[in-house]
Amino acid sequence: MSTQVTLTLPKELYERAERWAAITQQNLPDTLTDALSIILAPMHTAPKLEQPVSSLSDEDVLTLSNIQMKPTQGRRLSKLLEKQREGTLAEGERIELLASMQIYNQLWIRQSEALAEAVRRGLRNPLEP
Repeated sequence: MSTQVTLTLPKELYERAERWAAITQQNLPDTLTDALSIILAPMHTAPKLEQPVSSLSDEDVLTLSNIQMKPTQGRRLSKLLEKQREGTLAEGERIELLASMQIYNQLWIRQSEALAEAVRRGLRNPLEP
């Protein structure tokens, strides 16, 4: 069962949602539904609080700045994205794709934080544009 909802979004948020829809090759309503499904996932356990990057040792900051998904996770994510583009993604795979994208996004954010901290500490040079 579905319930139709009308939202008024700030322009910037709407534009980000449109970009994400284009990247994932989905329509905007499905993109927003997926985003809300991730954000409003059932809370079975308290979220794991990660240590702030600024409190990590230099070695840990450098290690975190190079973090990547496990190769098997990366390959599976690529396969799921390919199936989504082809329109052959099953419902169970859609949920798996959402979870994989959440993992990818969390890793990317932590890596970005670590890169910024490494540059701030003089451990790495800034990335070239």
